[in-house]
Amino acid sequence: MKTLWTNGKIFTMKSEGDFVEAVLVEDGTIISTGFKKDLLPLADQMESLDGSVMYPGFVDSHIHLIGHGEKLSYLDLSSFTSISQIKEAIVGHIQNKEWYVTEGWDDNKLKEGRPLTCMDIDFIEETAVVLKRVCRHVLVANSKAMGLAGISKDTPNPTGGIIGKDEKGELNGLFYDEAQRLITDYIPSPTTDYLKKIITSSIEDLQSKGLTGVHSEDMAYYGHYNIPLQAYREVVKSGFRVHLLRHHDVFEQMQDEEESAFIEFGAMKIFVDGSLGGRTALLSEDYADKPGERGIEVHSPEKLEDLVKLARRYKENIAVHVIGDEAVEKVLDLIEKYPVTVGKKDRLIHVNVLRVDLIERMKKLSVVLDLQPIFVASDFPWAKERLGATRLPWAYAWKSLLDEGLDCSGGSDSPIELADPLLGIEAAVNNLHLPQQALTVYEAVSLYTSGSAKAIGRENSRGFILPGYDADFTILDNVLEKENILSTKIVQTVIAGESVYKIQK
Repeated sequence: MKTLWTNGKIFTMKSEGDFVEAVLVEDGTIISTGFKKDLLPLADQMESLDGSVMYPGFVDSHIHLIGHGEKLSYLDLSSFTSISQIKEAIVGHIQNKEWYVTEGWDDNKLKEGRPLTCMDIDFIEETAVVLKRVCRHVLVANSKAMGLAGISKDTPNPTGGIIGKDEKGELNGLFYDEAQRLITDYIPSPTTDYLKKIITSSIEDLQSKGLTGVHSEDMAYYGHYNIPLQAYREVVKSGFRVHLLRHHDVFEQMQDEEESAFIEFGAMKIFVDGSLGGRTALLSEDYADKPGERGIEVHSPEKLEDLVKLARRYKENIAVHVIGDEAVEKVLDLIEKYPVTVGKKDRLIHVNVLRVDLIERMKKLSVVLDLQPIFVASDFPWAKERLGATRLPWAYAWKSLLDEGLDCSGGSDSPIELADPLLGIEAAVNNLHLPQQALTVYEAVSLYTSGSAKAIGRENSRGFILPGYDADFTILDNVLEKENILSTKIVQTVIAGESVYKIQK
């Protein structure tokens, strides 16, 4: 059955402003584009856009799909502006549970001007409470949770993590980066049935936001990787494309897992540092607002090198969380020493803080930079205090990276940020904090279309509206322009030629 999509403006994204009148689709693939009068005689049926605007399907290149689904159902702390508000809110949600876990608190928004500590939540004595910071690189646990996990003030810091203590050397309930696992390993694992419900609600929400697919990393946080993977297999049989990165803890175990038409497996995911908000991003010089601190190195140099060698043994690429410039440098050293397999690209995720010498090195390598434009809106103005003026020219430098010819993709990092591609495009185009780094609409949309395709080696089958490409479309009510991004609405989301979401009129 050949379907002609027409009667609207169809941007191919092959070049800025390039559009066609009609797209002919068969069996989930674009077979021709061109004029309506030429293609209509070849079609068995027609889908009218009714004046709407079609783009290639938007893909979020960095999200935690399960975490996004959980955020839809649990108490989100990201909007709270005081510790007292948080305390009042969580009491109403605990409901006599053995463990209560939620996330989103941000000390940069709290009027107290400090992180939560166990002293704030120890009034809850019967339930183990764990509240993850918005960046997911810091959590606070109450004394009940620390007791169940066997944590005392004498517990040593694990490699790549810090157990927080007050000025008297007593536990304050804060756990940074790898130290979080001392607590989270004791949280009961969810069931596959629970995860199926979460994945289903997450995908439905993402489809309504115009997303035709995501790149997610969920395989090492919900018990044995088979638990979330089975949930994915039972839910994602059509209607959404999921590219799953494989956490280094389960990467080798997953080598024999088979892909399906809508579930793909990708690079080895590695964390090298933490977050700027938690001052655990690894910098080459001290934090401007905390002299003497430069962040956390999640892995020892030997362990990090072993992980890269393991990925290369399987001829695979790596997807590496690197926020600070020192973290980027450590990874570039290893990529240069152990080049990626020809035809693949390594992924550097976030790259918030860079230097000129690092840019020059990256330009010589097969890498994609996985950017989150919405970070600028969230991290400023406090990011200036963390970094100081001298580091700002290459901080959150999205425009400069594109101008240097580097491949870049676009994601949200939900549930840390909001999983709405239009918000990401708005943040990239109307960049109030770093106007010199503002992108054009075409550049910003490309991050979520051809950029996301390049990140997984699918640039010859996704990201454009061209013959031979997947028939994945995001349909809007307006042509995206600098002034109207936030007022534009998603009209329809199409995956493999099938409509999976349509706005209610």
